[in-house]
Amino acid sequence: MAQLASGYAQTRRDNIVVILADDLGYGDLSCFGGRRVQTPNLDRLAREGMRFTDFHSNGAVCSPTRAALLTGRYPQRAGIETALGENARGLDRGQITLARRLRDAGYSTALFGKWHLGYNPENGPQHHGFAEFRGLLHGAHDYFSHVDQYGRMDWWHNDKPVNEPGYTTHLITRHASRYIESHKDQPFFLYVSHAAIHFPWMTPDDQPYRQQGVRHEDLRKLGPHQEKDVGPVVCRMIASLDDSVGQIMAALRRSGLDHRTLVFFTSDNGGYLRYQGGFVNISDNGPLRGQKGGLYEGGHRVPGIAWWPGQIKAGSVCREIVATMDLMPTMLALAGTSVDPRLDGIDLLPCLLEGCCMPERTLFWRTNQTGAVRRGPWKLIMPLADRASAELFHLERDSGEHTNVAVHRPNEVSELRKAYEQWENDVGAPPRAGMRNEV
Repeated sequence: MAQLASGYAQTRRDNIVVILADDLGYGDLSCFGGRRVQTPNLDRLAREGMRFTDFHSNGAVCSPTRAALLTGRYPQRAGIETALGENARGLDRGQITLARRLRDAGYSTALFGKWHLGYNPENGPQHHGFAEFRGLLHGAHDYFSHVDQYGRMDWWHNDKPVNEPGYTTHLITRHASRYIESHKDQPFFLYVSHAAIHFPWMTPDDQPYRQQGVRHEDLRKLGPHQEKDVGPVVCRMIASLDDSVGQIMAALRRSGLDHRTLVFFTSDNGGYLRYQGGFVNISDNGPLRGQKGGLYEGGHRVPGIAWWPGQIKAGSVCREIVATMDLMPTMLALAGTSVDPRLDGIDLLPCLLEGCCMPERTLFWRTNQTGAVRRGPWKLIMPLADRASAELFHLERDSGEHTNVAVHRPNEVSELRKAYEQWENDVGAPPRAGMRNEV
């Protein structure tokens, strides 16, 4: 186990809370420079903890990042490279998950919110190490009726469907707060997986608009609002998400657990800026190029905040390159549990506790159309169908990826392309062309 800060009791097992937003862009929070909406609770989390400026989701859409979070490995190793749709197989039960490892180490485990790693209950969270689950198995249900885009009721208590009235963000918050207050005496791993701000774009003041048995696979899936500028609606959703974080933090304080809990907040991918049909002003990716679904920085560089009073220095900033898959080895190290060397992620505790620099490494991303590789400041992006037409960016000088310097740096292009090909040989070929991507 990594050497912890001087005041940390080695024999004490602190709680772990992971809060994952959905489709939240790098610039959607005021503590990351956002100006559209104030996020005082997340700003406080950053002010009292550590803010990551170079944190990356392992996928540019929902499911791959969620697989990486729970397995500590590239999602390609679990066969999950796209956002899983109606008939997808889901996360294989043979995968060793963070929840399973922590449960076996004596932690209570719970997930409240979005799963999106298998649509059928027999492949739901309870079969991957979570003792308690309330939430949605798919990824885009009506926030009030809880009917998904395929016309199915999608709100569950463990493996049973339930009809629980309420706005999804509020329900997730209520169950997470109740869980904290009822588990004061046992270490726990709580995964709060929000649906917000994923479509359908709906505020807490809206009415349900989907009905069971009616499929919403055209633009009606986006929500009840007719205005093409959905910015005001999304801002309300961000404010509700921020309020949820505030309530969860208040539950930790009321329970006397605030100095015995690591909280990590991030997003599963970057935000949409625009969507087909003319929808605009959806999210804010700050200075970054691109959006959800693509491998420019706006698709996968996301907010990251770690909070652990007495362990993480308040107001600290980490500029190291960090990824979602790093959370599993970090949490295992915190729990004093062995970390499998086969994990692709690395333990962040030295960075969190002592501000240490991370070892240099090469990171990879892949969609069914594009590949990307990052080493130090250099990032190579290439279409999988035409890998010779690659783009190279120096992210320390050009975080917005405005200037392609590939023609001037052939050695870097060659080295990064070779590294990418070796990685692809290791994790397996991309999915067949034309595979449907539910986003």
